[in-house]
Amino acid sequence: MSAGRPNEAAESGLRLLFGDLRPELRRFMLARRCDPGEVEDLLQDLYLKLDRVETGPVANPRAYLYEMANNLLHDVRRSRRRRQERDDLWARTRAGADLEQAPEPSPEQRAISRDALAHVNAALAAMPDRTTEIIRLYRLEGLSQKAIALRLGISLSAVEKHLQRAYRQLHDLRERLEGDGPSCGEGEGRSARSS
Repeated sequence: MSAGRPNEAAESGLRLLFGDLRPELRRFMLARRCDPGEVEDLLQDLYLKLDRVETGPVANPRAYLYEMANNLLHDVRRSRRRRQERDDLWARTRAGADLEQAPEPSPEQRAISRDALAHVNAALAAMPDRTTEIIRLYRLEGLSQKAIALRLGISLSAVEKHLQRAYRQLHDLRERLEGDGPSCGEGEGRSARSS
């Protein structure tokens, strides 16, 4: 019998459990709006990660695998967001001359933007202080949900619930603002078509 690494039994146990949980982990990722075309690749990445990571005894291997899957999804989204920001910056830099000559927003557009910003600030002010703090740390300071949980001394699921609550309220506000009135001529066209 070969000695092997001290954690080899635990790691092989995780790989075996991964094989059993693969369909559940696939559904878990799909439920978190992972692109169905990417799920199998991500599951393969997760399996390979199990070979590279050295763990000690894991108290709850099932939860450990789900947490690894969740972290992998966050990493992929964060990477995609950064790539998009880089691409956007590159496009803006490349079209720099066009940006310098972009027309100034009209006074009406400025007023609409100021009004929308006032509504967003009012919505944030109406939220519980903890929710406002979490949304600002996440969206403005760019902290990860895990980092926020550690900083505030709360669970990761509590951070997620605060963010969901904030996003729901901001989404509702956006729908109200966009639905406040038809754009120029839109209302007339609808009534003419319906009559």
